[in-house]
Amino acid sequence: MRLNFINKKLKYLSKSIKESFDINEINKIAKDKKFIQRQSSIIAKDFLRFTMSYGSDICTSPLSQLVSKYDMLFSKQLSKQSLDKSFNKHSVEFMKEIFVKFLYSQSNTLTNLECTLRTYFDRVIINDSTSFILTKEFKKKFSGFVGYGSPSSIKIQLQYESLTGLFMNIDIFLCIKNDVEYLKTIKKYKYYKDLKLADLGYFKIDYLKRLNKSGTYFISKIKSNTSLYMKNPNPEKYKVGIIKKSSEHIKIDIINKNLMLLT
Repeated sequence: MRLNFINKKLKYLSKSIKESFDINEINKIAKDKKFIQRQSSIIAKDFLRFTMSYGSDICTSPLSQLVSKYDMLFSKQLSKQSLDKSFNKHSVEFMKEIFVKFLYSQSNTLTNLECTLRTYFDRVIINDSTSFILTKEFKKKFSGFVGYGSPSSIKIQLQYESLTGLFMNIDIFLCIKNDVEYLKTIKKYKYYKDLKLADLGYFKIDYLKRLNKSGTYFISKIKSNTSLYMKNPNPEKYKVGIIKKSSEHIKIDIINKNLMLLT
């Protein structure tokens, strides 16, 4: 079952890679990043497909298992030592460069808007997180949610600068921590003409106001069934002058009205 899943994923990735890259371009990137420096048993194209298709457990699987899967997929026998040595700083740089090029090739919007983005923004910073289930041996250090499938899980917080393709921060958190707790790190990287993209769960209204005043821009999103309110400029009052609570705020129609949340 696992191998069938990898094969299906590999076919899809292979098709996407062929549409986005010429084999000579992949080899050039591998050489430029010093991943492939001489004749090697590891082929850049196969290494790329293997690491992209295997999944997150590639970091925890035994070398013997990785070598076996590599052989099954590409009919090429590798020694454990050879595969182990291929996971180095040069392979990281190779994969990062492929990721950036692949990202832009898959997104016409990003490609077409790159010049426009650079005109208005110095940086486009994307914040996001993903969670992974860990084995129960890690539950003391990385506790997870009850019913999550394991008593242990971990959350990876990522800051990525889209215009340069650089990863600004990669941090490890407990899975039970809310994204808003990462705001302490996000606050450190705030500059004029930045554009920040993140789910609303990362932000607090006071921080958004400070961004607005500092000349930093942000884009976020909310669910369509979320209720938003703004202060009523003309609230109803009792005869004694006290504002009626029911009229203190006005509900905003987020579908039919343009919003400026910070006004």
